[in-house]
Amino acid sequence: MDEQINSTMPAPDPLVTAKTIQKGRIKHAFERAPEYGFEVSAGYMMDSAREDIDNLSRLRDRLLETGSTSTVATIRDKSNQFHNVTVAELTEIIGELIDFGLGLYAKKWQLEQAIEAAETVDAVNTINW
Repeated sequence: MDEQINSTMPAPDPLVTAKTIQKGRIKHAFERAPEYGFEVSAGYMMDSAREDIDNLSRLRDRLLETGSTSTVATIRDKSNQFHNVTVAELTEIIGELIDFGLGLYAKKWQLEQAIEAAETVDAVNTINW
């Protein structure tokens, strides 16, 4: 009876399977990308996960609440080195990290579209992060 059931089930389409696997790899790479950090224009690597950006934004907002844009805050970079930054510098760093994150999304979406458009398993397998 098991043979009869198995013989009537169509074999999975290799192209569909390859696309599913490759999309999973792209998703995994996308999710891990912030772990590597991002080098900001100030010349050091910063953690770039959403939580890190949120924390920096809350720090900037708190500084702005004081009413002084010349206030200096101390932040820590990816290698645990401390840096003194002004509100303007902090705002710039936050903007750069947000742009980096948006770039990651754009790359992910572009790769996913390329995977969908691929017509062969070999073509799918050439699409990597």
